[in-house]
Amino acid sequence: MNRVEFAKRLEGIQIKEGTDPKILYDSVLPISDALTLMMPQSLFRYRSCTEKQIDAFQKDIIYAVSADLFNDPYDTLVRYDIDGIKDYVNALLESNTLVQLKKYLEEGNDFANNMKDSFPKGMVENIKAQILATDFEEKKDFLTAYKTQMLQMIDFLYPLLADVSKRFVSIACFCESVQSITMWSHYADYHKGFALEYEMRPTLTKGIKEGVGLYPVIYDDIRYDASQYMAWAFLKMFGINAPNPDVLSHTKCALHKSRRWEYENEWRLVDYSMRNYLVENVTSINYKPTAIYYGVHIANENKERLHSIAKAKGIAEFDMYIDYTSPKYEMMYKSHKSSTD
Repeated sequence: MNRVEFAKRLEGIQIKEGTDPKILYDSVLPISDALTLMMPQSLFRYRSCTEKQIDAFQKDIIYAVSADLFNDPYDTLVRYDIDGIKDYVNALLESNTLVQLKKYLEEGNDFANNMKDSFPKGMVENIKAQILATDFEEKKDFLTAYKTQMLQMIDFLYPLLADVSKRFVSIACFCESVQSITMWSHYADYHKGFALEYEMRPTLTKGIKEGVGLYPVIYDDIRYDASQYMAWAFLKMFGINAPNPDVLSHTKCALHKSRRWEYENEWRLVDYSMRNYLVENVTSINYKPTAIYYGVHIANENKERLHSIAKAKGIAEFDMYIDYTSPKYEMMYKSHKSSTD
């Protein structure tokens, strides 16, 4: 199975929030089967020789970051049909929905913090007061005015929400090959860094930690349409508990990327764990590498420092090199021999 086939399989599955667990398990099984067919035995993570990355190697930490820190501004940036979203929101804001929201507020609950942080305090409090003071079953005029206000907010809020959604999950990136000259150049400080090898197939059965999944990136010329997901996220900000139309939306948003990046052959470790995503944009995952590869231009002091860590871990070590006789544009590697051993 290739990435195009995986994309069709993933995008062909939609699971509504609240689906029976047995049905949910059966629905995601085709995705698990696809990953079993596709996942390489090893994946590689290119690193520069910063203190943070060397310390992470020593402690067996994989840092996952939110996509707003990535070098591609389109990475995980959702696309949406603004007119379709307005129709969806308009349909959901019927009197029975607002009756439920009023009851939710009367029970001592409040709007989500990210909504309260996004708008002036007086505006949010005014909306809340109006909801609590209104009998929606009798006052249809307020419902009409409320709908109008919400639809106007969509035009203002959606660009902000699209940017914020890049922080909903954190991501760690891997590559299928350790021999890519472009990957060594872009992500390992122009071959002055190192790469770590991870055996990831065991994660299919054992996992890494709760709330983390590993998937191949989907490369396409057309951006992912997240209109339904964005409409749900918008309503959730206002405390309107409409069910998520597709619980796989977080994953789908995190995997789509322009075909211009296809050379990276990227896989992503996606961390969905709960955090204050408006403040925190880095999470950590503990997983031990199986080997380290030293860049062809790595400084001797960095190489020796990394070697001592690798030796203590008992993992394999390799030196990258250029084969002057090869017709291919790729880096080669050989077993590392340290002069200090």
